[in-house]
Amino acid sequence: MKTQLFGPLLAGLALALGALAAISQPVRAQTTTYFCDKSKGGVPATFARNATGKKIEVIRWEKEWGGITREDRCQIVSARFQSASEQGILGFLTSGVKNGENVLCAAKEYGAPCSQLLFTLRKEDKPRQVIDDLFGVGYRAKGPLIQSLDGEPQIYIDMELLLQEAPAQE
Repeated sequence: MKTQLFGPLLAGLALALGALAAISQPVRAQTTTYFCDKSKGGVPATFARNATGKKIEVIRWEKEWGGITREDRCQIVSARFQSASEQGILGFLTSGVKNGENVLCAAKEYGAPCSQLLFTLRKEDKPRQVIDDLFGVGYRAKGPLIQSLDGEPQIYIDMELLLQEAPAQE
């Protein structure tokens, strides 16, 4: 008799606790925020703030080009990084070609094509050299370099690794 009474009661309690647990599950928050700010030298820079609150300088905009001020370029590119991050496609930074121009772009996975334009390079810029100058290849590149159609090795920078290992700014 006791098991007949407690069986439905325990089942109801388990169901209620399960529903409460499902409701109280935290919503997965975005862990990285990209924004434009001034670097230590007062130069506009695209920064990332990771889940631990560490502020990391990603790109310092020292040169003006394309008729866009450094400040405007910083704002535009930072917004593109943020958009790619929010869409879940900024797993890697790599290069590509859009409208006949070399670009740096977001790729969701290693070896994947560009998912979103981050910024256009000048005609004289070689994508591999720009990535190397910005980040260095070393430990931040993932996997072997991929030979692209123009003979230049294509580099994939693992953004999560970069943000984990980069020094913090103040």
